[in-house]
Formats: sequence, C-alpha cells, structure tokens
Amino acid sequence: MRVPVDQIENWTQQTVSAFLTLGRAEIISAARSWLRAEATFEGATIPVPVIAASRSNAGIAHLILENTSEADVAFREAEEHWRQAIESVATLDVPLTGTSSFHFRLAAKVPHALMEARRQRYRHLTEGARAITRFNHLFVDGANLTSGLIANRTSELASILSEILGPGSAEVCLLTMTGASLHDAATFSPYGRKSAEFAHSPPALANGLSSDRAILEAAVALTALLGLPAFLAIEHQRKAAETHSQCPNLT
Repeated sequence: MRVPVDQIENWTQQTVSAFLTLGRAEIISAARSWLRAEATFEGATIPVPVIAASRSNAGIAHLILENTSEADVAFREAEEHWRQAIESVATLDVPLTGTSSFHFRLAAKVPHALMEARRQRYRHLTEGARAITRFNHLFVDGANLTSGLIANRTSELASILSEILGPGSAEVCLLTMTGASLHDAATFSPYGRKSAEFAHSPPALANGLSSDRAILEAAVALTALLGLPAFLAIEHQRKAAETHSQCPNLT
C-alpha cells in the first residue's frame, strides 16, 4: 500500500501533541488534537493499524467531550480494525536474517517456523492494542464503573501489557497507579512521558515507511490507554469547569 506521507506525518504530529497536552492535564486540547489527527485522513487510503489507532484515540476524545454515542461507535470500529490487523499478521513480511550463524542455519532449514515465531511478536503487539481499545470502550457505560468491572479489568490488562510492552511502560504505569489525587498532575504524567519518548524516537510512520512492520509498531505505540485514575481526573476537571461556568464568582 502506498502510504500518503504528508497525511501520515500530520496525523503523527497531532497524535503526539495530544499525548503532550494530556500530560499537562489539558484535556480539551488533547481531545481536539486526536480529532484533528483523525480528520487528516479524510478520503485517503491508509494502513489498517493506523485506522485502528486513530479511531481508538478518537473514542477517548469523544469521551472527554461527552459525546458518548460517538465514542461507542469509534471504539467499535477500532476493535474491528484491530481484528483485521491481527488477521493480517499471518501474511506479514518479516526478515529471516539473524545476528548469528544459528539463525542463518535455522532459517535455511525451517524458514516457515522461524517466520511464524517472529510474526508472533507482532501478533502479541496487535492483540495488546486491541485489548487497550476494548478497555477504553468500557468507560462508555457508567455502569461498568459502579459495578467494579473496570477495576477488575484493570489488573487483568496490566498483567497482559506488562508481558507485551514491559512492566515499566507508560500503559502499565497508568493501570497500576495508586494514591493519585484527582487534582494531582502526576495522574496524567505517563502521557507526557510517552510524548517525550516519541520526541527522542519518533514513530517510523513517514519517510517512505520502511515496512508494514514499522507501521504496525508505530500504530500500537500511538494508541492511547485511558487509565481509571486518569478517567476520574478528567471527570473531575470537567465537572469543575461546568460548576465554574454556572457560578463564575465561585472560588
């Protein structure tokens, strides 16, 4: 697939900007950046993992802006695109070259087995991204909060992502954060950390786009996770803004 480089670059910039602004607890700016990112692809043909990441992030944006029905649609579509991306891993082109004579011998003797073993990493990454989207989708229904379902799924997802992304990843940090205050900027700090990581190692989504593997890895990295403390802080900030607009003299 010929990737529209200018649109991909714009999408990447807007998406990273959303992480940066959310890291500063500027929730409305973050939401608008994610929606602007998605709008860059209007009428373009783009890789399925990028569509999935973009729709998933748009779902969070709609939640922030209290557009629950739009959030529901966005998450459902993102899940479907992640499903397609997982299926496409079966034909993903992965190199059989290795760094040792053992890998060369193995590639010569059982190329299909080695290729499948290497594809497994990309399958796990994509399954992790779909799990993130499914978790985000739970916030559409307020009953999932009161029933304790989200709290239960939080520990499950933390375990899954710890294996796939690493125990020190921003996503696991968002899920395992404890004692965070609704007023504490640290609640949003993992998003800022991700934007800093992107600044040092930009996602390989443009420059002719090396490969489908690079696109998949970058799309997974740019898929936002809405942790429970962050969601509660967003709710608190939104309600505080509503109260202030209704009673501007209230301090």
